[in-house]
Amino acid sequence: MLSERLQLKLFLEPTVVELEAIIPVFHRFIREQVVNELLIDVIDYSHVPDGPGVVLIGHSADYYVGAMDGKYGLVYSLKRGGPGASMRLEDSLRRLVNVARLLEQESGLKLRFQSGALGLRLTDRLHAPNDDLTFESAKTEVEQLFARVYGAQVAVERVREARGPLALGIRVAGSPSLEALLEKLGGPPAAYAAPSGWH
Repeated sequence: MLSERLQLKLFLEPTVVELEAIIPVFHRFIREQVVNELLIDVIDYSHVPDGPGVVLIGHSADYYVGAMDGKYGLVYSLKRGGPGASMRLEDSLRRLVNVARLLEQESGLKLRFQSGALGLRLTDRLHAPNDDLTFESAKTEVEQLFARVYGAQVAVERVREARGPLALGIRVAGSPSLEALLEKLGGPPAAYAAPSGWH
């Protein structure tokens, strides 16, 4: 994936989402180092209509639970420091599925994700302009990765966003559990390399 920054989203099953209940869960993720990443803070945007919701801020990536595009879900937003281009999309999917799995395991949240429906936005306009060539390249990479991980047919469509970055809708036949997907992806991800100056 040429885009050095991307947002990958798993959609939630239709339910009442109590965003405020996610705040202490994300704080515990930081405190207990539940996620194998450098996590810094939690920001509550739940008062913003169709906003990012509750955001778990990290050094390399952020996680949002909200309805940024009108549909509730979990977004993994890679900002910097990811793996090389050939592993970037797979690593992002692995990290997204891992945190979604952890949220599903929180009995007080009662969240369930649609494992066969995802969204992808390439937010690095320098390396991934919103044009036909980039779409075809991204589509091929998405189809190959998801067909291998899911073992099922993959449908990828271009989502038109006025003046927005390149966005793709991804549908995969079947709905495997997040645990099964994470196992196919190699289990919980390893830590990013620690940035210089952080301890």
